[in-house]
Amino acid sequence: MKSFTAILLLLTLILLSSGGQALRTFSGETVSIDTPVEDDVFAAGSIVNINAPVDSAVVTGGTISINAPVKGDVFALGGQVYINSDVGGKVVTAGGNVNLGGNIGTNLVAAGGQVNILPGRNVDKDALIAGGNVVNAGHVNGTLTVGANQFSNAGSAGRVEFHKVESRKEESRQVREEFSFFGLLLILGYFILGLILVRYLPGIFMAVDDEARSSPVLKTIVGFVLIIASFIAVLLLALTVVGLPIALISSLLIIAALALTGTFLSYSLGKEIGERLKLKQGDLVLFVIGFVILNVLFLLPYVGWLISLISVCLGFAAILYAARHLAKAGEAKPA
Repeated sequence: MKSFTAILLLLTLILLSSGGQALRTFSGETVSIDTPVEDDVFAAGSIVNINAPVDSAVVTGGTISINAPVKGDVFALGGQVYINSDVGGKVVTAGGNVNLGGNIGTNLVAAGGQVNILPGRNVDKDALIAGGNVVNAGHVNGTLTVGANQFSNAGSAGRVEFHKVESRKEESRQVREEFSFFGLLLILGYFILGLILVRYLPGIFMAVDDEARSSPVLKTIVGFVLIIASFIAVLLLALTVVGLPIALISSLLIIAALALTGTFLSYSLGKEIGERLKLKQGDLVLFVIGFVILNVLFLLPYVGWLISLISVCLGFAAILYAARHLAKAGEAKPA
């Protein structure tokens, strides 16, 4: 728990820097927002309670309770997520247990072990839900799309599309791991690392972003081939005594590049969304948007694994292309 608090404090310091002035930030072991905030709110803590109206909210924590109206959108990632009041915009949330006890002004995207739309609650547009057990006791004006092992529809919707996910021991184990506290800390770790890198190494992110958005289909295919070829090359080097040190160092570099693919693509996705919607936000805010959306996409049933694979392949190729161009630029300067 002490390490969790330290991570949150570090996150706060980063967001309070010049790149994060578009947000009001709150962090700590227990966070309670008890006075209205006419601004966008970012909050992180073991327990987060929003008890007063805010303009919009990006929240992460162990237990999240939104007990007051939110004018705009809500992005929430936590172990337990409770939306107990009305949200004017969209809700994008993921957690072990997700309870929706307020009206939602536009769309709902939710993923969790247990997802509940409580009785009498209304989603004005569409709802996309993925989970182990999903219960709809409210009303969805548009299309309710559900991918789950169990689905109870005591409420109503304009149209219902249900895709049953077969229960298997291995899948159940993976779901438990994904929504464990350790899994949450891992996601937070990548999130914080991304914020640090975007803040202090923006040039590298811009270089990778240029490559990722240039011929993305071709680079995804190239990345898939390069990943396989890289590990074959490392294995061949490891079989020789002379090449063993090179193989060890190369393995570490390849693993580091693969681990950072999602971080770099979160920035690219945020930039793409920002340009299309003409958002005038800093790089840190765009990274947050891209990170949340990309990680929600990874949780989608049936296609989540494919999105993850594409992310890794595209990100790996973009990193290698950017590294090559930066190396050429470095060689050209002395000349």
